[in-house]
Amino acid sequence: MRGFLKYEAVVAMERNAALTAVADALGAAGGWIVDHTLFSDVMATVRFALPGDQTGLFETALADAGLMVEPAAGTAGAEEVNGAITLTFARGTGDLRRDVPAFS
Repeated sequence: MRGFLKYEAVVAMERNAALTAVADALGAAGGWIVDHTLFSDVMATVRFALPGDQTGLFETALADAGLMVEPAAGTAGAEEVNGAITLTFARGTGDLRRDVPAFS
């Protein structure tokens, strides 16, 4: 049986630092990123896979990085779990512009 984890966090830290913290927490717990979606600088969703017995380590690593999430339940006995973490950036402006060079 595969479980599914869902986390949500509102963060005040810089966007790239928060995304790096999620990636580092997954790596520390033996997990990996499956996919991600960025919604300008307002929100990001990271989908991941993680060994079922490492969810506590993942949650602890997130907390150590300053990302507070509610502990997940219902993954006991799962060999591998899939999940998603949604980060909402409190300081997001909704407008992440990138310079596009001129071409002819």
